[in-house]
Amino acid sequence: MAFNCLPRRTLSVSVTGGTCAQHCNHCNGHYLQHMVPVTAARRVLESGAYWSILLSGGSDANGRLPLMEHLAFITWVHEQGIRINAHVGLQSEEDVRALSPFFDKVSLDYVWDDGTIHDVYHTQRSGADYLCAARRWTAAFSAAGGSEALASAKQRVNIHLTIGLKGGAVVGEYAAIDSLIAFQPASVIFLVLIPTEGTAYEGVPIVRIDEVDSVFAYARLKLPTTDLMLGCMHPRVAPYGEQLAQLAERYQFRGVVAEQSKAKDTDLLEECCVFYR
Repeated sequence: MAFNCLPRRTLSVSVTGGTCAQHCNHCNGHYLQHMVPVTAARRVLESGAYWSILLSGGSDANGRLPLMEHLAFITWVHEQGIRINAHVGLQSEEDVRALSPFFDKVSLDYVWDDGTIHDVYHTQRSGADYLCAARRWTAAFSAAGGSEALASAKQRVNIHLTIGLKGGAVVGEYAAIDSLIAFQPASVIFLVLIPTEGTAYEGVPIVRIDEVDSVFAYARLKLPTTDLMLGCMHPRVAPYGEQLAQLAERYQFRGVVAEQSKAKDTDLLEECCVFYR
């Protein structure tokens, strides 16, 4: 284990305030309420308390976040030397090319199972669209060419895979991992569904810890050189969170967020976990 993460130096910013057109079953805009609206973010950042931002927001019916519409703010943040991790959704190739010079990292929710995409995200996109997005951002970041540029670009594209996204059931997670083998991501950040009040999934059970164990083991087997991490979105009820941290240590995860690992020689990271390198 390389780090424990408490991202207090990263400001979460929503480009859509508290609204989201998708009304996904697992979120329904709930987590946007805890973010700073983009209209107020500049004032907060001018305090100097934050070293980076998580740029996020609600998606439209096609899974796109309106990032280009806020290019002036993005440019200003970049010019201040404040690092940007963008939760990008599905962007056009043209927009990826335009935005990539400003983003230090991108975080891409990755779903491979078409049924899960349709049922949870309420969109007719496919798993292939998410793999295309990962490749598209990698290509934009590695535009200079060469093998070193490609390796560096992949370090800037952070795959997020939610276990139990379809109502707490493990459906498509193994296939999602298989779909990434040829791509060979530099990192995969695992999330675990949180049954959240006010969503369609508020009453579903927490994913069984043995099912999480199985997915972690499969990922480590199939992606042996990929940095695996436990991200911030997971149930934090005792003893579940501690059990997740123990599994992360067992499968040699690079780091965990919001859980205290008992592994020796761990560093404290105070920004989004994607900034671990």
